Amino acid sequence: MRCWVCGATADGVCRFCGRGICKTHARTQAFLFAAWPTAAGLRGLAIEDAVWCGVCHPRPDPIPVEFLDVPPSET
Repeated sequence: MRCWVCGATADGVCRFCGRGICKTHARTQAFLFAAWPTAAGLRGLAIEDAVWCGVCHPRPDPIPVEFLDVPPSET
């Protein structure tokens, strides 16, 4: 796999989009690994320094994903 930015051998993969990235161009960004409801409210585990390519633009706000709840149609 090659770096998306410069074409060198990739040292890692962007956690957000899957692009290959070399150490020179790699950046880090927080990533929410898991979330769950508790009696005290919603809790989550975040990875503070997940590999990020710097090319993609992870959205800062949630988006609707109701389409994931639709059962598959019968064929």
